Amino acid sequence: MESLQGRVGVVTGASSGIGAACARALAAAGMTVVLAARREEKLAELCTEIRHAGGRADFIATDMREEAQVEALIATATYRYGHLDALVNNAAVGMVRTVAEGKTEEWRAMLETNVLGTLVACRAALREMLPRGRGDILNMTSASAHEAWPYLSVYAATKAAIHSLSRGLRAEVAGQGIRVMTVEIHNVGGTDFASNFEPEVMPAAIRRWEEIGLLSRESPMIQADDVARAVVFQLTQPDAASVHNLTIRSRAN
Repeated sequence: MESLQGRVGVVTGASSGIGAACARALAAAGMTVVLAARREEKLAELCTEIRHAGGRADFIATDMREEAQVEALIATATYRYGHLDALVNNAAVGMVRTVAEGKTEEWRAMLETNVLGTLVACRAALREMLPRGRGDILNMTSASAHEAWPYLSVYAATKAAIHSLSRGLRAEVAGQGIRVMTVEIHNVGGTDFASNFEPEVMPAAIRRWEEIGLLSRESPMIQADDVARAVVFQLTQPDAASVHNLTIRSRAN
C-alpha cells in the first residue's frame, strides 16, 4: 500500500461525523488535510486536535451550495500547498418525508448540496489534477441508492446520481491518471446526519423501514471511524490499482 506522506487532500463535510473521522484518519496516515464545512468553529477545533496529534491540517469554511465558495475551496487549498492529490466528497444533507408531503426547499437543499456541490468540487479538482496526470476523487454514496427507502426517496435519488456520476467520470478520466472511487455506507451511528430529520415524521418512517426489512434495531451500527478506515484503504492503493466501489455496513444488516 502507498504512503500518504506528502499528499494533500480536501475533505468536505468535515466538521463532524464521517467527514471528521476521515480527516483524522487521513492525517494520521500522513496526508495534509484541508477541512471544509459551514461550521467554522467546529473546523478550527478539529484542526487543533489533528495538529496536537502530530498531523497537518487546515480549514476553509465552505457552503457546498455556493458555487463560488466550492471553487475557492479547491483553488485555495491548491495555492497554499502547491498541489492537490485527493478530494473526499463527503458533504451531504438528508431529510425524511414522503414525496407526497415533500417540501421544495428541502429537495433543493439536498440536490444542491449532495449533487451540484459534488459536481462543482469534482470539476474544480480536475482542473488541478488533470495537468499533473494523477489524483483521487472519492465520493460518498449510500445503500439507499440501490434500495427502496420510503421517506428517503429524494435523498436516495441524490446518492444514486452520485453513483452514476462516479461511474461516468471514471470512464472519462481513468486513462488520464485519475482514480474515481465510491464508498457506499449504511446505518452509521454517532453522526449528525439525522439532525435535519423531523421528529414528528421519524416514528412512521422507522416503522415502515422495519416492516420492509431495511432496518433492524437489534443490528449493531457501524461507526464513523469504520468508514474512515475504508477511505484510507482506498486512497493508499498503488497507483495502478483502484477499489472502484467499496460497501461498508453492519454485517447483520
